[in-house]
Amino acid sequence: MKKTGTKRWATSLLMLCSLLVTAACGSTTDNKPSPSGNAESPAATSSGEVKKEEKKDVALTFVASQNWVNKGSKVDSDLIEAFTKETGIKVDLQVVPDDQYANVLKTKMTSGEVPDIFMVGAGSGAYKYLPEKYFADLSNEEWVSRYAPYAKTGTTINDKISGFMTWNVDGWGILYNKELFAQHNVQVPKTMEELMQVADTLKTAGIETPLYMVGKEAWYWAIWFSQFGPKAAHANPGLYDKLNNQEMKFADVKEFETFLAEFKTLYDKGYFGKNSLSNAWDSSYEAMGTGKSAMILMYQSYQGEVAEKYADSKASEWEMFPIPLAGNDMYSHSAGGNMRVAYKDSKNLDSVKQFFDFMAKPENLNTFYEGRPDLQSNPSFTDVAGKPSQAGKTILENAPGGQGLDMEYGLLYWDNTIVGKYIQELMLGSKTPIQVLEAIDKDREKLFAAQNQ
Repeated sequence: MKKTGTKRWATSLLMLCSLLVTAACGSTTDNKPSPSGNAESPAATSSGEVKKEEKKDVALTFVASQNWVNKGSKVDSDLIEAFTKETGIKVDLQVVPDDQYANVLKTKMTSGEVPDIFMVGAGSGAYKYLPEKYFADLSNEEWVSRYAPYAKTGTTINDKISGFMTWNVDGWGILYNKELFAQHNVQVPKTMEELMQVADTLKTAGIETPLYMVGKEAWYWAIWFSQFGPKAAHANPGLYDKLNNQEMKFADVKEFETFLAEFKTLYDKGYFGKNSLSNAWDSSYEAMGTGKSAMILMYQSYQGEVAEKYADSKASEWEMFPIPLAGNDMYSHSAGGNMRVAYKDSKNLDSVKQFFDFMAKPENLNTFYEGRPDLQSNPSFTDVAGKPSQAGKTILENAPGGQGLDMEYGLLYWDNTIVGKYIQELMLGSKTPIQVLEAIDKDREKLFAAQNQ
């Protein structure tokens, strides 16, 4: 990455942080996408434009990570089917396991099999996929004018709108069961010592896993570390810029080492349970929904998913606080999650843009968000009403240090899976905190060198 591009990117991030106070909301409808009655006749779209004639010979390839589409419903597939009925354009949705997605997409790119549409993280996460080479410029599309400010900033790469986003701004924090906290007379912890006191009290009361860890998933361990970015940046002014311009290394940041050391202490004391490295994502719902665990690091809308599966859990009343390790008292958030990218050299680029136009219709956006309650707190478009959760409201109240962009979205060449594997090695004792940081630095050095060739 040339430093000039990085500076533009850093400016966008500063803009993003200033915009993330509340998302704009508008009126919403419950209309489902409806195919036109006669595909051969031009039909008016919601924007007043005449619909293009049906295309029967076009088939778009769309590659996405498993957890990014059809989560909890088939809404992505349903909208694709409606689009095909309306236009005749087929969309081949290819879903890749989360831990394989980055490698699969990069392989497709280097082998010349670039999909017409693919998904990437917004903000800095997009740079590792070489946007200048692969991303189409979508700046002049009509729907850009309806973007929420964070969505416009998060999808802006090198001064161009480079993605179609239907996500939300969210952040991770420790979600806790208010009823269990009250039952055992414990308060929201503000320090590492207080967190250990809470965990010890819960363990003594028979809750063997006070803090559930989705330890089987490597990326999940990295999410913990990623949330500490804003606090580290507060202690080290200009940290993100310096890391992104190779003026500083992870191993130079003492606060990072402290965080990882305290993280390891939580593991060693058994607060994550006996076999936390084997804990799967799906098992978290039962652990939290049945009261076997009192806390879990999660995104803000997760409590709604638990409430749906365990109606008696009172999960919708749960609240959230920042990870109180290494003095952290800040709320960290994303740059808007993930976005769909159009391959700039696709022979079907016009059809891809037509698909994005279809998805951007207000009735289809509302259908999408109704099918994705986990994304409803701060939708990407101003004409879709947000539905903030209790967790989203309370984490700001419990974060006196303010808020900032997490490392996943604020740093170049951050890879949750790789960073998470290093942290798993830390937990197992094969790496020390400083060795984890040095390993991250070595990986980033290679990627910077490759980018600058």
